[in-house]
Amino acid sequence: MIRKQSISQNFFFQYAYQILILVIPLVLAPYLSRALRETALGVFSYANSIAAYFVAMSMLGIARHGQRIISENANDDIKLRKSFWSLFTVHIIVSIISLLIYLAFVVFFIKDNKTIFTIELLYVASAIFDITWLFYGLENFKSVVIKNALIKIFECICVFIFVKQPNDLGIYAFINATSILIGQAIMIPQAVKVVRPIKFTKEDVRKHIKPLLVFSISVIASFMYTVFDKTLLGIMSTKENVAFYEYSNKIVNVPKTIIGVTGTVMFPRACRLAAEGNVAGQKKYIKYSYFITSFLGMASLFGLMGIADTFSIVYYGESFKICGKIMAYMAPLVYIVGAGDIIRTQYMIPNHMDKQFNICIIFNAVINLILSVLLIPIIGVYGAVVGSVSAEIFGLLVQMVICRKFVKATEILKELIPFILIGFLMMLGIKYVDMMGKASLIELGLELIVGGLIYCILTGLYILCFRKDIKESIMNKINL
Repeated sequence: MIRKQSISQNFFFQYAYQILILVIPLVLAPYLSRALRETALGVFSYANSIAAYFVAMSMLGIARHGQRIISENANDDIKLRKSFWSLFTVHIIVSIISLLIYLAFVVFFIKDNKTIFTIELLYVASAIFDITWLFYGLENFKSVVIKNALIKIFECICVFIFVKQPNDLGIYAFINATSILIGQAIMIPQAVKVVRPIKFTKEDVRKHIKPLLVFSISVIASFMYTVFDKTLLGIMSTKENVAFYEYSNKIVNVPKTIIGVTGTVMFPRACRLAAEGNVAGQKKYIKYSYFITSFLGMASLFGLMGIADTFSIVYYGESFKICGKIMAYMAPLVYIVGAGDIIRTQYMIPNHMDKQFNICIIFNAVINLILSVLLIPIIGVYGAVVGSVSAEIFGLLVQMVICRKFVKATEILKELIPFILIGFLMMLGIKYVDMMGKASLIELGLELIVGGLIYCILTGLYILCFRKDIKESIMNKINL
């Protein structure tokens, strides 16, 4: 059995990995844009996006259901082994079907750039070996993160060595797809050691079908929800607005991804506690998660609102100045999405509230669709922003109503309000710097430094003066 890492260790490894996978594209993008040029990159992006649909088809429902079932049976070796191998069998069958459909799609429907689409078969095949859910369910993030981080770094090095010109597009596609495939496949031997193969029955397999289908509904709804805005903007507004929205969303997604680590790390622990009937333990970790999300969320929310105008000009150029306003209006998503994720991953899914979970996701998608259709023709790109933010707010409120006996609004606000005040003061400091000069890289750096110092100092004072529980926890971690 793999020894579980502590929550703090899992946070460290997952945060480090998320930062790495955010940094590597920033390092590669300038090089690839010059080496491959826009046409070749466009071909790769298109082929990769098509392949991604089939990877998603292979993984429908497996991530959440897999982690949950592994977490619930982690302390029973026989149940764990039966659960893993029966679920993995279902996953292999679905993945092979998806791979064969993709192969048929390439053979019969792809006429141009068939070589690149054929190489992407490796990417689609990688889904067969994706058992990240096993290690996450066992709360062993270290094994996955270290191996994947090394593969990512190796991929980056190979790109710099072998990709030099547009004709190297096939090489780049091969490096990318092979790296993903190797990253997934190297986890299989360790999995065999941890959960040794065992005989299982058809009933063991059959019991996974319903939860996988249930979770598939939420996955599909979430996917549609993420593409609604851009699709509707393209139909009902201008292509320029699609670009402005897309590039603003890319920046907002960075802190959203970092904050999302909280749900990723805490989910398996919440599933185990729910299976044990440990309500007090669940509440303890939810409170802890809301503290982390409030701390990071308000720093990101008010930080984005403060630097958005300067950042959009410095990073994207004067022609993308409007992205500053769009980012500022989208900034609340950073906290709202994280807050909703805590309820979903630490209470609803662990307690098998799958029906209610799906209702919330579908509700989000419907609200977003209705508001976007109504508002985009009137206020353009801002209609898509209002649709997204409003849908997440309504979705969070619905979740809080459904889970009101367990998740108290007063407890959430208790963690949130101090950081709203701290974040607001930080934003004022950033805006003061913003008024001092013209948008430049130096000014942006100064805004980040001033904002960071204000937020950290005020947070430190708040913890020292009012949060004895957090102070003691920090002291215990550093052995003081």
